[in-house]
Amino acid sequence: MPLPNPILIQKPFSLAHMRSAFAHSDPKGLAAMTPLMPWDYYYFKDEFDKTLDTAYWTTAVSAGGGPTAFAVNNQRNGAIQGATGVTDDDVTAITFARVIFDPADKPLFWLRWIAPAAVTGFSFEIGFSDAKTAEELPGVTDVDADPPTVGNGVTDIACVHMDTDQAVATARLVADGTTGASQGLTLVNRAGTAWTPTASGIIDVIVGVEANLSRCWIWDSLAPVGIMQALSQGPDSAILVRPYALFRTRNTTSKTITLLKAVIVAEENRTT
Repeated sequence: MPLPNPILIQKPFSLAHMRSAFAHSDPKGLAAMTPLMPWDYYYFKDEFDKTLDTAYWTTAVSAGGGPTAFAVNNQRNGAIQGATGVTDDDVTAITFARVIFDPADKPLFWLRWIAPAAVTGFSFEIGFSDAKTAEELPGVTDVDADPPTVGNGVTDIACVHMDTDQAVATARLVADGTTGASQGLTLVNRAGTAWTPTASGIIDVIVGVEANLSRCWIWDSLAPVGIMQALSQGPDSAILVRPYALFRTRNTTSKTITLLKAVIVAEENRTT
């Protein structure tokens, strides 16, 4: 038998290839194979185990009391680390360098990070948006309002936003598009309790969008927080967005944030 070679496959590295090879069409099984199917999926992964690649990521910090931009940190399996600084409202943020994802392709952003040692006086925002006016500021300007207020030059967004300075001090899923009004949803665990990250916990945030629809999953210290939560609003089709993460101190204690890995997946639906 000759050695296997992709040239012998009619449509190598595709969804059709995997379905044929494994004789099933179970969506769960096939979803696990997206890294193996560049014919049908965009897939990007960064383990943050080397100097931050500025072709893929840009960093931003506020101009206050000495925030530190995200940079490689030599620790187990690799990571990048940043700090907010000690001035109230200081920020460290990271953004995918190119605004290239169409909500029609159902992009997904998974970020694994370590929460700061103190999660009081703390705010974060993780998700997708079109370009902001200032990358060191959040896209959600009032998370308490229903519907929430979106600003900073953003028209299309889906994010998990938390701000302990607000009346709603726990995390919310917030979404808005060029079409329709913004929406917000307070995120709860399986006991129905509103969620804030565990201090020094490993946090997994997954945000996925499609045209005017937003979803998220969260794990806190390897335990699921609730079930998949969704809003019937989000970025419009054909409005390009990109993933980002922003972390902010809301007091005079610096918050050190460690990012462990990032994954981006999107369907490959281009016709031109």
